[in-house]
Amino acid sequence: MKPVTLLVLAVAGALASNLSCSSSTDNSTGSSADAGPAGGPVSGAPDTHCTATVVVDPAACNGDTSAGGAPDEGSAGATNAGGAPDCNQTHDALYGDTLYNSEGDDDDCKYHGSWTSTPIRLNENVTFTLSATNKETSAPLVPLADKVVPLTRLDVYEPCDPNRRGPAQNFSPKIATTAPGVFTVGPIKFDQPGRWVVRFHLYEQCVDGDTSPHGHIAFFVDVP
Repeated sequence: MKPVTLLVLAVAGALASNLSCSSSTDNSTGSSADAGPAGGPVSGAPDTHCTATVVVDPAACNGDTSAGGAPDEGSAGATNAGGAPDCNQTHDALYGDTLYNSEGDDDDCKYHGSWTSTPIRLNENVTFTLSATNKETSAPLVPLADKVVPLTRLDVYEPCDPNRRGPAQNFSPKIATTAPGVFTVGPIKFDQPGRWVVRFHLYEQCVDGDTSPHGHIAFFVDVP
């Protein structure tokens, strides 16, 4: 066999080997293209619960701490076609309604918020991004005189089992400011498929009063 022919065969064999190895590597790691559709916000009626805007007074913060309520398994929610309570739609009675979609007003009508996230998949780390503005002024939320980041906490729980908060990492995610009024929080991990609630807490170092900066806004999230 001629040397040129041998060289061509050798190159072809090397290419075939590389393609085989590349395919094997992709399958073993599981690329995002193989992971199926990601979860995300639950579609529903747009939020229209605020008929007026509450004017926030930074002086009403008072330096007190109020953590708000804990998820309440007995809170009222929507019903299904048969009239029985649908736990997937329930919300905490100590807060305002949990919202559909990815945008709406906080339960005290002080702020407007919208969120995005990295792909939401079972047992994978997720980072949420919240953009929040003052409803009265449309200004982005910024720290008060105490310099505390306005997004102070993120809660996640399952409305059908409110005591389930997921892995321990969900209790102390890292919060950062990426621009005025824009905050990231994570990593969060959802360890069961189905419906979850994510609640963003704002200015939680303040007392939870009528004109205090303290506020919260929650959204339904589905995990495939």
